[in-house]
Amino acid sequence: MEHEDMEGHVLPLGEDPPAITSICFNHNGKILAASAVDGMIHMFDMSAGLQITGWPAHDSSISSILFGPDETSIFSFGSDGKIFEWSLQNQGQILWSRDCSRFCYPVNDSNYYRRDMALDANGRRLLVTSSSVRAPIYQVQDHLNGWRTLPHGAPITAVDWHPTLPIFLTGSADNSVRVTSLLS
Repeated sequence: MEHEDMEGHVLPLGEDPPAITSICFNHNGKILAASAVDGMIHMFDMSAGLQITGWPAHDSSISSILFGPDETSIFSFGSDGKIFEWSLQNQGQILWSRDCSRFCYPVNDSNYYRRDMALDANGRRLLVTSSSVRAPIYQVQDHLNGWRTLPHGAPITAVDWHPTLPIFLTGSADNSVRVTSLLS
């Protein structure tokens, strides 16, 4: 593909904008969420190409964001190890939160480790990367602790869920990918 076959524009972030750390579209691509090193979440209307809202979500950089399953919330994972589910209907309202900083300590070879998360198809379980050999699986909207994944030989650097089945993936700095099924 040649550069002549591309067209683009830059979304406005104001004067002296912060570095963007994570971006994601909602289910139909009409809304874009962007997180930044200053702890802000920015929301854009893609048809207008303008920022429609934004709020301070963390006291430090945000590592990862993703829309909730019903598109009425957004999850943010801060570099401080805190995870928040934010209401998109009542801006600034926290619907759910967890402190997973015990799984997010600095690792010797930080080139491989990044903070990331994935929701299962129902939006009930949140899987999180980990500096440890096991990663937490949180029960969203519940006060239960959830589970931990089967162990790898090194930190867990990537996570994802199957789009329809109770199967998740964990990738590790030990050069492996594990496919795990949850049994009932």
